[in-house]
Amino acid sequence: MDDRDKRRVGEQIEPGGRPKAPGRLETLQRFVNTYNKDFPPAWDRLGTPAKARAWLLRKRLVAPPVRITHGDVARLRELREALRALVAANHGGAPQPDALEALRREGARVGLRIGFGPRGATELEPVGRGADAAAAAVMGILHEAQITGVWPRLKACRQCGYAFFDRSKNRSATWCAMSICGNRTKNRTYRRRRARTHAVPTSRT
Repeated sequence: MDDRDKRRVGEQIEPGGRPKAPGRLETLQRFVNTYNKDFPPAWDRLGTPAKARAWLLRKRLVAPPVRITHGDVARLRELREALRALVAANHGGAPQPDALEALRREGARVGLRIGFGPRGATELEPVGRGADAAAAAVMGILHEAQITGVWPRLKACRQCGYAFFDRSKNRSATWCAMSICGNRTKNRTYRRRRARTHAVPTSRT
């Protein structure tokens, strides 16, 4: 994959050709995938106020006119990494305590109200503007995914942390793509085993 395609990962391209998460959960998935630790920091879609503003507008998480500050960027990136930790916990186990604390702080800060869709179905709607509205929308999607039971299928790749939607019957998917991170993990494990096998034992006197 060349740099041009790598820059599209998280938006137009999914590793391994996976379909994106269904419904509104796709927006949360894309939010988590605005950055991947395997890519240069300059590719972070929330890396600067200008980049964050453009991305949030495209995803309709904010409405113009809107101003995004450096403080907003730091807040949104903290929320993103806390959500990544929560997604990673869907492999089994508890989320990291600092991630939970960050989510609790954000949950106490955002404003949500009950709205009604065209058929009368209730939905959580964000209250506020700018980063407040964006964070509220993402938190509302998180709550919706958890109460509908679809949340456990959103996972973080054990190798790169990329958020992917697990459509396997037994929910056993581990990597964003076997051909990428799966093979990298297996090759690394193989090299470690080979190194241990060929290690020279220390002689004892």
